[in-house]
Amino acid sequence: MGKTITDLYNGFETFKVLIISALENGTIAFDRWSDQMHQLVLETWNSRSIQNLHEGIHLGWEQFLEAWLQAKCTLQQYDLNFVVDALQSKIIYLTGNSFNRSHVYIGFAGLFVGSGVGFLIGISIKPSSITVTHMKAASATSYNGAESITLLEDVVTPKITESNQVMIMVRAAAIDPMDILVASGYGSFIRKFLIKHTLRKSMHREFPIILGRDCSGVVIDLGSDVRRDININDEVWVSLPPWSPCGTLCETIVVSDKYVGHKPQTLTHEQAATLPYSGSLAWLAVFQTANLNPMTAMDKKIIVYCGDTGTSSIIVQLCCYLKADVTVACPSRVCYFMKYLGATTTYETETVSIDQLLSAAPSGYDYVFNTAGELRYSLCKQLCSACGMVIPIGPHHLPSDSFGLFRGFFYMQWLRLAYMFKGNKCWDHYEFNSTILNELASMANDYVLKPVLDKTFMEHELERAFKHLQSRQTIGKVVMRFSNLNGPTLMPRSSGILF
Repeated sequence: MGKTITDLYNGFETFKVLIISALENGTIAFDRWSDQMHQLVLETWNSRSIQNLHEGIHLGWEQFLEAWLQAKCTLQQYDLNFVVDALQSKIIYLTGNSFNRSHVYIGFAGLFVGSGVGFLIGISIKPSSITVTHMKAASATSYNGAESITLLEDVVTPKITESNQVMIMVRAAAIDPMDILVASGYGSFIRKFLIKHTLRKSMHREFPIILGRDCSGVVIDLGSDVRRDININDEVWVSLPPWSPCGTLCETIVVSDKYVGHKPQTLTHEQAATLPYSGSLAWLAVFQTANLNPMTAMDKKIIVYCGDTGTSSIIVQLCCYLKADVTVACPSRVCYFMKYLGATTTYETETVSIDQLLSAAPSGYDYVFNTAGELRYSLCKQLCSACGMVIPIGPHHLPSDSFGLFRGFFYMQWLRLAYMFKGNKCWDHYEFNSTILNELASMANDYVLKPVLDKTFMEHELERAFKHLQSRQTIGKVVMRFSNLNGPTLMPRSSGILF
């Protein structure tokens, strides 16, 4: 009996949660519909066509009065009675009905007024201008990993819906391993929350998800409250967090101005696209998490483990710039390149032992930058000195991605409250912003920071680009361009680096 009551109680609680969720979704849908209807009425009432109609009627009435006075003066010069009598007799003959002179006058007045009003309405209503409403975008159509990634040519072009947003024509966008994780569901819970509670006006749906974390392009439109240092036709670059609902692997993006910075003048769009996302991660890890600077980094023992990523190459450059002693453990194909970037010592991860890694720092390293993921955390911990620090680089685990209905419901309520008071910081491990992008741009312009570009692909080569990324044979970043923005189609560049 007790088990039956428990089952009934659990069933009632589950039913209660479902009812609450349904009411919440219904309320959100009704709010969305009411906002749309209100916006539609305002746009219709304030539209240019309606204003033209009002102005046309007013102008038409004034012109009618002026024409009537002129006609009256003209008719006074002729025998108006003769003309009206002749017209009246003709109408009676054709219709068989009796008409008096007043009927004729009223008929002419109605014909004149109706023709004038119709003409004014006709010239005031103009067809709307034809605009591009769809674009090409590298998108994930489900959470099935790389298999769900495809190039869509009918994605709706985004519009500016907030006063602080910037519309950018993308010239080049980087492909990152994070894109495959996003296509596998990384950040899905937070992304759904942002779509539901912050993108209501744009009617954004969960799928397709436009991939891409960074890009380089040209500003084509601005919101009313965008920073004054950003102007139309400026060349800019963008870095977006992994949970962002929008991506950069598309022809046009609309993002908040806090994610936008001016592109380095010394770099092409393809070169610039390799730096924003990886560079932001590296900059935050070196200068914020490790708290390194030219004074504290001097002669520090630093190791970058599994340095074959775009982020690793930037960390090496930043640490060498700070005059630190940098060791890199990486695949054999990257060792020579890391030496070129300034690393003091390199080891091949295929054959190296922990004793060899510690030979350069017998008491351990002061800082261990782990770009190999959680599987190598214990090894990195052994390489760290007693007072040292292991700094993981890359995607942090998001517990919310595995929440079910019950835990997800309560976490959603917590996100609402946290978002109101803390903004995105309540779940964000790294705060991407334009300040970091400007610092990276300054270093690139001073030739302190060099882009590492592996290959460039066109949009129709999207499948090849992701296969190349998954081959684990890249050195640096893979970049995609769009043929209708960058001239004729070109073959991919050979592997290597572009400085």
